[in-house]
Amino acid sequence: MTNNSTASYVVETFDAELFLKEYWQQKPVVLKNFFSQFEDPIDENDLAGLAQEEDIDARVVSNVNGRWSVTQGPIKRFEKACKGCWTLLVQGVDKYVPDVAPLLYPFDFIPNWRLDDLMVSFAVRGAGVGAHIDQYDVFLIQGKGKRRWRVGAPGEYVEVFPHEKLRQIDGFQAVIDVEVEAGDVIYVPPGWPHEGQTLEDSLTYSVGYRAPDNLQLAESLAMMLDRGINNVRYTDPSRASQAFPAHVNHLDVSALKQQLIDVVNSDDFTLALLEAMSEQGIPEYPLEPEITLEQVANEFAAGISFIPATGVRPLISCGESGLPQALFVNGSQFNFQDEDREWFEVLGKGSILNATCCEEAPSFAFLETLTTLLNNGYWEWLEE
Repeated sequence: MTNNSTASYVVETFDAELFLKEYWQQKPVVLKNFFSQFEDPIDENDLAGLAQEEDIDARVVSNVNGRWSVTQGPIKRFEKACKGCWTLLVQGVDKYVPDVAPLLYPFDFIPNWRLDDLMVSFAVRGAGVGAHIDQYDVFLIQGKGKRRWRVGAPGEYVEVFPHEKLRQIDGFQAVIDVEVEAGDVIYVPPGWPHEGQTLEDSLTYSVGYRAPDNLQLAESLAMMLDRGINNVRYTDPSRASQAFPAHVNHLDVSALKQQLIDVVNSDDFTLALLEAMSEQGIPEYPLEPEITLEQVANEFAAGISFIPATGVRPLISCGESGLPQALFVNGSQFNFQDEDREWFEVLGKGSILNATCCEEAPSFAFLETLTTLLNNGYWEWLEE
Protein backbone atom coordinates (compact mmCIF):
# COMPACT_ATOMS: atom_id res chain seq x y z
CA MET A 1 0.00 0.00 0.00
CA THR A 2 1.33 3.41 -1.03
CA ASN A 3 -0.67 6.60 -0.55
CA ASN A 4 -0.79 9.39 -3.12
CA SER A 5 1.54 11.73 -1.27
CA THR A 6 4.15 8.97 -1.09
CA ALA A 7 4.12 8.24 -4.83
CA SER A 8 6.51 11.09 -5.66
CA TYR A 9 9.10 9.52 -3.35
CA VAL A 10 8.94 6.06 -4.95
CA VAL A 11 11.49 4.90 -7.54
CA GLU A 12 10.95 1.66 -9.46
CA THR A 13 14.32 1.57 -11.28
CA PHE A 14 17.51 2.49 -9.43
CA ASP A 15 20.31 4.54 -10.97
CA ALA A 16 23.27 5.36 -8.71
CA GLU A 17 24.21 8.61 -10.44
CA LEU A 18 20.64 9.88 -10.37
CA PHE A 19 20.32 8.85 -6.73
CA LEU A 20 23.44 10.81 -5.74
CA LYS A 21 22.27 13.83 -7.69
CA GLU A 22 18.67 13.98 -6.45
CA TYR A 23 18.40 12.08 -3.16
CA TRP A 24 21.67 11.53 -1.27
CA GLN A 25 21.55 13.80 1.82
CA GLN A 26 18.68 15.71 0.19
CA LYS A 27 15.46 13.72 0.50
CA PRO A 28 14.24 10.20 1.22
CA VAL A 29 13.21 7.68 -1.40
CA VAL A 30 11.45 4.32 -1.54
CA LEU A 31 13.28 1.86 -3.80
CA LYS A 32 10.70 -0.79 -4.69
CA ASN A 33 11.99 -4.29 -5.43
CA PHE A 34 15.60 -3.06 -5.11
CA PHE A 35 16.60 -6.67 -4.38
CA SER A 36 14.65 -9.00 -6.65
CA GLN A 37 13.75 -12.43 -5.27
CA PHE A 38 15.20 -11.44 -1.91
CA GLU A 39 16.32 -14.19 0.46
CA ASP A 40 17.36 -13.46 4.04
CA PRO A 41 21.04 -14.30 4.68
CA ILE A 42 20.33 -14.63 8.41
CA ASP A 43 17.32 -15.48 10.56
CA GLU A 44 16.10 -14.47 13.99
CA ASN A 45 17.73 -17.50 15.60
CA ASP A 46 21.13 -16.50 14.22
CA LEU A 47 20.50 -12.97 15.43
CA ALA A 48 19.63 -14.20 18.91
CA GLY A 49 22.88 -16.16 18.98
CA LEU A 50 24.88 -13.03 18.20
CA ALA A 51 22.98 -11.07 20.86
CA GLN A 52 24.28 -13.45 23.52
CA GLU A 53 27.93 -12.64 22.77
CA GLU A 54 29.84 -10.37 25.18
CA ASP A 55 31.60 -8.30 22.51
CA ILE A 56 28.60 -7.65 20.26
CA ASP A 57 26.41 -4.56 20.65
CA ALA A 58 22.82 -5.78 20.95
CA ARG A 59 19.62 -4.68 22.66
CA VAL A 60 15.93 -5.49 22.92
CA VAL A 61 13.44 -2.63 22.78
CA SER A 62 9.98 -3.60 24.00
CA ASN A 63 6.65 -1.95 24.60
CA VAL A 64 4.10 -3.47 26.95
CA ASN A 65 0.82 -1.56 27.18
CA GLY A 66 2.53 1.73 26.31
CA ARG A 67 5.45 1.23 28.66
CA TRP A 68 8.87 1.14 26.99
CA SER A 69 11.86 -0.83 28.19
CA VAL A 70 15.36 -1.50 26.85
CA THR A 71 17.50 -4.52 27.66
CA GLN A 72 21.15 -4.11 26.72
CA GLY A 73 23.15 -7.13 25.53
CA PRO A 74 24.50 -9.61 26.01
CA ILE A 75 20.98 -11.00 26.22
CA LYS A 76 20.95 -14.05 28.49
CA ARG A 77 17.22 -14.40 29.19
CA PHE A 78 15.13 -13.69 26.09
CA GLU A 79 11.90 -14.69 27.78
CA LYS A 80 12.40 -11.83 30.25
CA ALA A 81 13.47 -9.20 27.69
CA CYS A 82 11.13 -10.08 24.82
CA LYS A 83 7.70 -9.15 26.09
CA GLY A 84 4.80 -7.36 24.43
CA CYS A 85 5.77 -5.72 21.16
CA TRP A 86 9.52 -6.21 20.99
CA THR A 87 12.45 -5.68 18.62
CA LEU A 88 15.88 -7.30 18.80
CA LEU A 89 18.63 -5.10 17.29
CA VAL A 90 22.22 -6.22 16.67
CA GLN A 91 24.93 -3.82 15.47
CA GLY A 92 27.87 -4.65 13.23
CA VAL A 93 26.52 -7.94 11.92
CA ASP A 94 28.68 -7.51 8.81
CA LYS A 95 31.76 -7.95 11.03
CA TYR A 96 30.68 -11.42 12.16
CA VAL A 97 28.48 -13.00 9.47
CA PRO A 98 30.04 -13.25 5.99
CA ASP A 99 26.71 -14.19 4.39
CA VAL A 100 25.34 -10.65 4.84
CA ALA A 101 28.12 -9.07 2.73
CA PRO A 102 26.15 -9.21 -0.57
CA LEU A 103 23.60 -6.82 0.95
CA LEU A 104 26.30 -4.12 0.91
CA TYR A 105 27.52 -4.65 -2.66
CA PRO A 106 24.79 -2.56 -4.38
CA PHE A 107 25.81 0.46 -2.29
CA ASP A 108 29.49 0.42 -3.26
CA PHE A 109 29.08 3.74 -5.09
CA ILE A 110 29.52 5.26 -1.62
CA PRO A 111 33.18 5.03 -0.46
CA ASN A 112 34.22 2.45 2.12
CA TRP A 113 35.24 5.00 4.72
CA ARG A 114 31.70 6.40 4.94
CA LEU A 115 30.11 3.02 5.68
CA ASP A 116 29.65 2.39 9.39
CA ASP A 117 28.00 -0.99 9.74
CA LEU A 118 25.06 -3.24 8.97
CA MET A 119 22.58 -3.44 11.82
CA VAL A 120 20.02 -6.24 11.69
CA SER A 121 16.77 -6.21 13.61
CA PHE A 122 13.99 -8.71 14.12
CA ALA A 123 10.60 -7.40 15.24
CA VAL A 124 7.33 -9.08 16.07
CA ARG A 125 3.99 -7.84 14.78
CA GLY A 126 3.13 -4.39 16.16
CA ALA A 127 6.68 -3.62 17.28
CA GLY A 128 8.89 -0.62 16.55
CA VAL A 129 11.33 1.65 18.35
CA GLY A 130 9.20 4.80 18.11
CA ALA A 131 9.47 7.95 16.04
CA HIS A 132 13.03 9.24 16.01
CA ILE A 133 15.64 11.21 14.07
CA ASP A 134 19.07 9.88 13.09
CA GLN A 135 22.06 12.05 12.27
CA TYR A 136 23.39 9.68 9.66
CA ASP A 137 22.31 8.30 6.28
CA VAL A 138 20.65 4.89 6.31
CA PHE A 139 19.32 2.40 3.79
CA LEU A 140 16.57 0.28 5.37
CA ILE A 141 16.40 -3.07 3.58
CA GLN A 142 13.26 -5.06 4.22
CA GLY A 143 13.75 -8.77 4.72
CA LYS A 144 11.00 -11.28 5.39
CA GLY A 145 7.68 -9.97 6.63
CA LYS A 146 6.16 -6.52 6.15
CA ARG A 147 6.65 -3.15 7.76
CA ARG A 148 4.95 0.19 7.52
CA TRP A 149 7.38 3.10 7.34
CA ARG A 150 6.48 6.73 7.86
CA VAL A 151 9.01 9.48 7.07
CA GLY A 152 8.58 13.18 7.80
CA ALA A 153 10.35 16.36 6.73
CA PRO A 154 13.13 18.02 8.75
CA GLY A 155 11.93 20.52 11.32
CA GLU A 156 11.76 21.43 14.97
CA TYR A 157 10.54 18.44 16.95
CA VAL A 158 10.03 17.85 20.66
CA GLU A 159 12.33 15.14 21.99
CA VAL A 160 10.95 12.64 24.50
CA PHE A 161 12.76 10.01 26.55
CA PRO A 162 10.32 7.24 27.49
CA HIS A 163 13.32 5.29 28.77
CA GLU A 164 16.82 6.46 29.70
CA LYS A 165 18.24 4.49 26.75
CA LEU A 166 15.56 5.47 24.24
CA ARG A 167 15.42 8.78 22.40
CA GLN A 168 12.26 9.57 20.46
CA ILE A 169 10.32 12.57 19.16
CA ASP A 170 6.73 13.52 19.92
CA GLY A 171 5.24 12.72 16.51
CA PHE A 172 5.60 14.20 13.00
CA GLN A 173 3.59 14.74 9.83
CA ALA A 174 4.48 12.05 7.27
CA VAL A 175 5.47 12.81 3.69
CA ILE A 176 6.06 9.09 3.08
CA ASP A 177 3.66 6.43 4.36
CA VAL A 178 4.36 3.08 2.76
CA GLU A 179 4.25 -0.66 3.35
CA VAL A 180 7.42 -2.48 2.33
CA GLU A 181 8.01 -6.13 1.52
CA ALA A 182 11.07 -8.33 1.10
CA GLY A 183 13.60 -6.67 -1.21
CA ASP A 184 12.24 -3.12 -0.86
CA VAL A 185 14.61 -0.41 0.42
CA ILE A 186 13.98 3.00 1.97
CA TYR A 187 16.73 5.62 2.05
CA VAL A 188 16.47 8.17 4.87
CA PRO A 189 18.90 11.13 4.99
CA PRO A 190 20.15 12.66 8.25
CA GLY A 191 17.62 14.81 10.08
CA TRP A 192 14.46 13.28 8.57
CA PRO A 193 12.15 11.82 11.26
CA HIS A 194 10.95 8.29 10.65
CA GLU A 195 9.11 5.45 12.32
CA GLY A 196 8.65 1.81 11.41
CA GLN A 197 5.89 -0.49 12.60
CA THR A 198 5.95 -4.22 11.99
CA LEU A 199 2.89 -5.58 10.21
CA GLU A 200 4.21 -9.16 10.11
CA ASP A 201 7.15 -10.61 12.05
CA SER A 202 10.04 -9.27 10.04
CA LEU A 203 13.75 -8.70 9.56
CA THR A 204 15.22 -5.30 8.66
CA TYR A 205 18.78 -4.65 7.54
CA SER A 206 19.99 -1.10 8.25
CA VAL A 207 23.01 0.03 6.24
CA GLY A 208 24.27 2.98 8.28
CA TYR A 209 26.83 5.60 7.31
CA ARG A 210 29.13 7.63 9.50
CA ALA A 211 29.76 11.36 9.22
CA PRO A 212 32.41 12.54 11.71
CA ASP A 213 31.57 15.73 13.57
CA ASN A 214 34.15 18.32 14.62
CA LEU A 215 34.51 16.71 18.05
CA GLN A 216 35.47 13.38 16.48
CA LEU A 217 37.92 15.08 14.13
CA ALA A 218 39.41 16.96 17.08
CA GLU A 219 39.78 13.66 18.93
CA SER A 220 41.82 12.29 16.02
CA LEU A 221 44.01 15.37 16.23
CA ALA A 222 44.35 15.04 20.01
CA MET A 223 45.31 11.36 19.74
CA MET A 224 48.01 12.20 17.21
CA LEU A 225 49.38 15.02 19.36
CA ASP A 226 49.25 12.80 22.45
CA ARG A 227 51.67 10.45 20.68
CA GLY A 228 54.08 13.38 20.42
CA ILE A 229 53.63 13.80 16.67
CA ASN A 230 53.87 17.45 15.55
CA ASN A 231 53.01 18.60 19.07
CA VAL A 232 54.89 21.90 18.88
CA ARG A 233 54.81 24.61 21.55
CA TYR A 234 53.92 28.25 21.13
CA THR A 235 56.88 30.62 20.78
CA ASP A 236 57.07 34.40 20.52
CA PRO A 237 60.72 35.48 20.10
CA SER A 238 59.63 38.82 18.57
CA ARG A 239 57.43 39.81 21.50
CA ALA A 240 57.03 43.61 21.89
CA SER A 241 56.49 45.43 25.17
CA GLN A 242 52.87 45.68 26.30
CA ALA A 243 51.70 48.56 28.51
CA PHE A 244 48.69 46.81 30.04
CA PRO A 245 49.25 43.05 30.68
CA ALA A 246 45.54 42.22 30.98
CA HIS A 247 44.89 43.12 27.35
CA VAL A 248 44.77 40.19 24.91
CA ASN A 249 46.62 41.02 21.73
CA HIS A 250 44.69 39.86 18.64
CA LEU A 251 48.00 38.96 17.01
CA ASP A 252 48.67 36.48 19.82
CA VAL A 253 45.27 34.88 19.31
CA SER A 254 45.89 34.66 15.56
CA ALA A 255 49.28 33.06 16.18
CA LEU A 256 47.75 30.44 18.48
CA LYS A 257 45.07 29.61 15.93
CA GLN A 258 47.66 29.45 13.17
CA GLN A 259 49.67 26.99 15.24
CA LEU A 260 46.68 24.61 15.15
CA ILE A 261 45.95 25.35 11.49
CA ASP A 262 49.52 24.40 10.57
CA VAL A 263 49.13 21.06 12.35
CA VAL A 264 45.78 20.36 10.68
CA ASN A 265 47.37 21.07 7.30
CA SER A 266 50.35 18.83 8.03
CA ASP A 267 51.03 15.43 6.45
CA ASP A 268 51.01 13.97 9.96
CA PHE A 269 47.36 14.87 10.48
CA THR A 270 46.52 13.59 7.00
CA LEU A 271 47.84 10.19 8.04
CA ALA A 272 45.99 10.38 11.36
CA LEU A 273 42.75 11.10 9.49
CA LEU A 274 43.28 8.22 7.08
CA GLU A 275 43.93 5.88 9.97
CA ALA A 276 40.75 7.08 11.70
CA MET A 277 38.74 6.78 8.47
CA SER A 278 39.82 3.15 8.12
CA GLU A 279 39.00 2.24 11.72
CA GLN A 280 36.13 -0.26 11.79
CA GLY A 281 36.32 -1.89 15.18
CA ILE A 282 36.95 -5.21 13.45
CA PRO A 283 37.27 -8.09 15.92
CA GLU A 284 40.87 -9.25 15.81
CA TYR A 285 41.79 -12.92 15.78
CA PRO A 286 45.61 -12.96 15.48
CA LEU A 287 47.26 -16.17 14.32
CA GLU A 288 48.91 -18.34 16.93
CA PRO A 289 51.57 -19.31 16.12
CA GLU A 290 52.34 -16.59 13.58
CA ILE A 291 52.99 -17.50 9.98
CA THR A 292 56.35 -16.52 8.49
CA LEU A 293 57.09 -14.53 5.36
CA GLU A 294 58.72 -17.62 3.86
CA GLN A 295 55.57 -19.68 4.43
CA VAL A 296 53.39 -17.02 2.82
CA ALA A 297 55.74 -16.75 -0.19
CA ASN A 298 55.70 -20.52 -0.66
CA GLU A 299 51.90 -20.75 -0.37
CA PHE A 300 51.46 -17.84 -2.75
CA ALA A 301 53.76 -19.49 -5.30
CA ALA A 302 51.83 -22.76 -4.88
CA GLY A 303 48.59 -21.06 -5.95
CA ILE A 304 46.93 -20.68 -2.54
CA SER A 305 44.22 -17.98 -2.47
CA PHE A 306 43.50 -15.43 0.26
CA ILE A 307 40.48 -13.23 1.07
CA PRO A 308 39.74 -10.40 3.55
CA ALA A 309 38.33 -11.48 6.90
CA THR A 310 34.62 -10.92 7.47
CA GLY A 311 33.71 -7.23 7.43
CA VAL A 312 37.16 -5.88 6.49
CA ARG A 313 36.83 -2.87 4.18
CA PRO A 314 40.28 -1.45 3.37
CA LEU A 315 41.07 2.02 2.09
CA ILE A 316 43.62 2.92 -0.58
CA SER A 317 45.48 6.22 -0.79
CA CYS A 318 47.16 6.53 -4.19
CA GLY A 319 49.58 9.40 -3.59
CA GLU A 320 47.41 12.17 -5.02
CA SER A 321 47.66 15.76 -3.70
CA GLY A 322 50.36 14.92 -1.21
CA LEU A 323 48.61 11.82 0.19
CA PRO A 324 50.83 8.78 0.75
CA GLN A 325 50.66 5.62 -1.32
CA ALA A 326 49.31 3.30 1.32
CA LEU A 327 46.75 0.68 2.26
CA PHE A 328 44.80 1.39 5.46
CA VAL A 329 43.09 -1.43 7.35
CA ASN A 330 41.27 -0.95 10.65
CA GLY A 331 43.56 1.91 11.70
CA SER A 332 46.82 0.38 10.43
CA GLN A 333 48.89 1.82 7.57
CA PHE A 334 50.86 -0.16 4.98
CA ASN A 335 52.90 1.94 2.52
CA PHE A 336 53.67 0.73 -0.99
CA GLN A 337 55.66 1.76 -4.05
CA ASP A 338 54.47 2.28 -7.64
CA GLU A 339 55.57 -1.18 -8.73
CA ASP A 340 53.25 -2.76 -6.16
CA ARG A 341 50.20 -0.60 -6.79
CA GLU A 342 48.33 -3.23 -8.82
CA TRP A 343 48.80 -5.82 -6.07
CA PHE A 344 47.68 -3.43 -3.35
CA GLU A 345 44.63 -2.44 -5.38
CA VAL A 346 43.61 -6.11 -5.39
CA LEU A 347 43.75 -5.93 -1.59
CA GLY A 348 41.77 -2.69 -1.65
CA LYS A 349 39.01 -4.22 -3.78
CA GLY A 350 38.60 -7.08 -1.33
CA SER A 351 38.95 -9.53 -4.21
CA ILE A 352 40.24 -13.08 -4.05
CA LEU A 353 44.02 -12.79 -3.96
CA ASN A 354 46.35 -15.31 -5.58
CA ALA A 355 49.39 -15.44 -7.83
CA THR A 356 47.31 -15.03 -11.01
CA CYS A 357 45.83 -11.62 -10.08
CA CYS A 358 48.61 -9.56 -11.68
CA GLU A 359 51.11 -10.08 -14.47
CA GLU A 360 54.14 -9.02 -12.45
CA ALA A 361 55.27 -11.20 -9.55
CA PRO A 362 54.61 -9.76 -6.08
CA SER A 363 57.52 -7.99 -4.41
CA PHE A 364 59.09 -8.87 -1.09
CA ALA A 365 57.43 -5.75 0.40
CA PHE A 366 53.96 -6.85 -0.75
CA LEU A 367 54.39 -10.36 0.63
CA GLU A 368 55.64 -8.85 3.88
CA THR A 369 52.43 -6.77 4.12
CA LEU A 370 50.30 -9.82 3.31
CA THR A 371 52.07 -11.74 6.07
CA THR A 372 51.26 -8.99 8.58
CA LEU A 373 47.62 -8.88 7.42
CA LEU A 374 47.32 -12.64 7.88
CA ASN A 375 48.96 -12.60 11.30
CA ASN A 376 46.68 -9.77 12.44
CA GLY A 377 43.61 -11.69 11.29
CA TYR A 378 42.63 -9.12 8.64
CA TRP A 379 43.15 -11.57 5.74
CA GLU A 380 42.70 -15.32 5.74
CA TRP A 381 43.00 -18.40 3.57
CA LEU A 382 40.19 -19.08 1.12
CA GLU A 383 38.54 -22.36 2.03
CA GLU A 384 37.93 -24.57 -0.98
